[in-house]
Amino acid sequence: MRKVVVSGIGIVSPFGNGTDIFWQGISKGKTAARLISAFDASDFPTRFCANVPLGDTELDALIENQKTIKTLSRPGKLAIIAVQEAVKHSGIDPDRVNNFRFGTSIGAAGLGLTDIDYTKNLVKLVRDSEAGKDDFFSQLWYGVSRKLHPMTPLKNLSNIPTAQIAIKYKAMGECLTVTTACTSSSQAIGEAYRKIKYGILDAAICGGSDSMTSPFGVSAFSILGVMSKNNDEYLTACRPFDKTRDGFMLGEGSAMFVIEEYEHCIKRGGTIFAEIIGYASTNDAFRLTDEPPDAAGSVRAMQNALKDASISAEDIDYINAHGTGTKMNDKTETYAIKRVFGEHSKSIPVSSTKSMIGHLIAAAGAIEFAACVLALQYKLIPPTINYRFKDEECNLDYVS
Repeated sequence: MRKVVVSGIGIVSPFGNGTDIFWQGISKGKTAARLISAFDASDFPTRFCANVPLGDTELDALIENQKTIKTLSRPGKLAIIAVQEAVKHSGIDPDRVNNFRFGTSIGAAGLGLTDIDYTKNLVKLVRDSEAGKDDFFSQLWYGVSRKLHPMTPLKNLSNIPTAQIAIKYKAMGECLTVTTACTSSSQAIGEAYRKIKYGILDAAICGGSDSMTSPFGVSAFSILGVMSKNNDEYLTACRPFDKTRDGFMLGEGSAMFVIEEYEHCIKRGGTIFAEIIGYASTNDAFRLTDEPPDAAGSVRAMQNALKDASISAEDIDYINAHGTGTKMNDKTETYAIKRVFGEHSKSIPVSSTKSMIGHLIAAAGAIEFAACVLALQYKLIPPTINYRFKDEECNLDYVS
């Protein structure tokens, strides 16, 4: 099997634009939590988040190919900016690689098509109503549709950022967009790793992007009841594995990578920041929003990843956990880690960087993958901030 290495990193995080800014934030245990100001959240159960501190106009100015802006949603803009940094960081030259063996694999939110269907249904309801075209909403729809740029509907398609990235960097290998909610970018990186490991690609741009710190995102997760409502103490409200935890904090951002076959990277003079040695993905086939009490899927995923890497559980010396801060997730994840690692689990440092940057949903796995790569580079484990009170059901070595 071929060795797969990480040769470039690019990040737009709730701390700002750039990998260095991200690392400075998480390595020093800072919080990116802030009160929502982009819209009126005064009536929302949760009134804080960890959004990227850049408006759309500021993001637009950072995009090299200005012609692509009209087809990019906010998550798309974040993705493009992160990719620009990752490619420059890697030094890879699209004109000097085999473009047919250069691929893309991006994790993205799958909400675009839902938005389109919702709009279509709303318009149909308005048109079918007795008020007809005299109705205010109908007039509004016809007015807006006449003024929309014809490329605007493309913003709602999940695969557009992946396609724009492939076009910009002449990546003519496999072009994948993974939309599996919170696992999207983890699977996107994993699938890119497999394509290189098994000889289908020589190099790939992979990662994820998402932006759910909007009225739609905040209201959707509020309905699910999974976000912290501790608005009075929002700076310390995200408390993974802490006994007083009451839910997660939404975040937004993007983390992108250039990964390559080892010899491919060496021959072109690239720098290696880490090697990817194992990956696995499973499915509980249980429920939509939680996993079974025995954490069977998580257990199998970790066991299969260890098997894919040809290492033992005792070889693992750090875990960057999903660690959302919900009662169920943290308890079940702790149980899964103990099932897989046994007695060794007591001596493995565990941290949740979500405590600082929030839950980036489709981009969560990618930005946590970045935290792991940077932890190796700087030989420093980022902390789980706000961890104060021990929970008898969460009893691992959480780095505080």
